[in-house]
Amino acid sequence: MKPVGTGVIKVVSMGFLSPENEAIMWRGLMLNRGVQHFLEDVAWGDLDYLLVDMPPGTGDIQMGLARMLPRAEMLIVTTPALAAQKVAVRAADMARKGYLRVAGVIENMSGFTCEHGEHYDLFGSGGGTRLATDIGAPLLAQIPLEPAISAGSDRGQPAALDQGQAADSFTRLVDKVLEVAPVVEMQACTARMLDAVESALAANAPAS
Repeated sequence: MKPVGTGVIKVVSMGFLSPENEAIMWRGLMLNRGVQHFLEDVAWGDLDYLLVDMPPGTGDIQMGLARMLPRAEMLIVTTPALAAQKVAVRAADMARKGYLRVAGVIENMSGFTCEHGEHYDLFGSGGGTRLATDIGAPLLAQIPLEPAISAGSDRGQPAALDQGQAADSFTRLVDKVLEVAPVVEMQACTARMLDAVESALAANAPAS
């Protein structure tokens, strides 16, 4: 749990399960079971959003998550390179075959602007726009290459809270996500009803 700005980010990661220099050698069934535990057994509390960062591709984890969260929405991340776009379009196809809505596309590593103001498309250009057009989803953001992103990750400080082009891009991305996937009040959802029942039982339990 990490305070960020006026809110809190809660994180659970497969990386917490073993030392950093040891591989987690799990097959698909074990991986899906691990994700299920993360969803069902972690005391998340009240959340605005639950973000699941998935590996590239259309493997067991992605298919299992689509079954476990049938009303989830997907953000497709690509880079400007054509090869990355071809991989990302398969993820979008898998989402739709699993009846998941693709909320939008994010283009990462969108270009680098040096301190003199010159812009370089190091990995090409237009990949995010092409993908968004191909799958019929909005392009939500183009995140530039910027040293602040790497430096912030190393010290555990999100680049979105810093200053610069990357921070501005992340801010615009948040605004776009709020538009395409607004926060839904879950007062009547099963999890909250269960919490209310458990609280009532605890309050009425006889003292030991």
